[in-house]
Amino acid sequence: MHAFLTSVNPELVEGPDTLHIHPENSISIEDVRKIQVFLSRKPVQTKVNSVVIHTADKLTLPAQHALLKTLEEPPGNAQIYLVTSHPDLLLPTVLSRCATIERNDPPEAHQSEGGRILIEKLLSSEVEGRLAILDSQSFTREQALEFLDQFEYYIHDQVQSGTYHLPPTTYHLLVESRKYLKSNCSVKLTLDHLALSLSS
Repeated sequence: MHAFLTSVNPELVEGPDTLHIHPENSISIEDVRKIQVFLSRKPVQTKVNSVVIHTADKLTLPAQHALLKTLEEPPGNAQIYLVTSHPDLLLPTVLSRCATIERNDPPEAHQSEGGRILIEKLLSSEVEGRLAILDSQSFTREQALEFLDQFEYYIHDQVQSGTYHLPPTTYHLLVESRKYLKSNCSVKLTLDHLALSLSS
């Protein structure tokens, strides 16, 4: 992560003028208040105060709403970075106030061989087979979210290599499934819905 942040702004890695938010479970309104207080102070070593919100998709809805005003009118020359692999979990009003900086990590760094084999087996099966395959995995919620990540890497790899053949709705289906899991919906029902809706 430091290498990526350094490539954006070398002063973001360390220093008294940078506040890093590392959430354990979620980012609350209280965390947003800390950000607002930090940004109201004068910078010590640089010309701007910077805030880096790691895993920004863990911002609660109230926290996102509280952050909106700061994103609209950041004090001074403040810079706020929202780091996330799942921008779909942020409010559209939050996203509309941010400039996107894409990370171009090679998919090979993320796509596991086991994940690729499972996804290809899933895509080559009929509905009954897809249901049986996912049911046999006995995924926990975290494992199911990791599986969705693997599926996204698989799609990215295909797009990069020019071999993408899945319907355009596939990515939306993965985003939808992730939202269900993040909302504490049943893991089995969410994956059953995925299996029923997929088409190769």
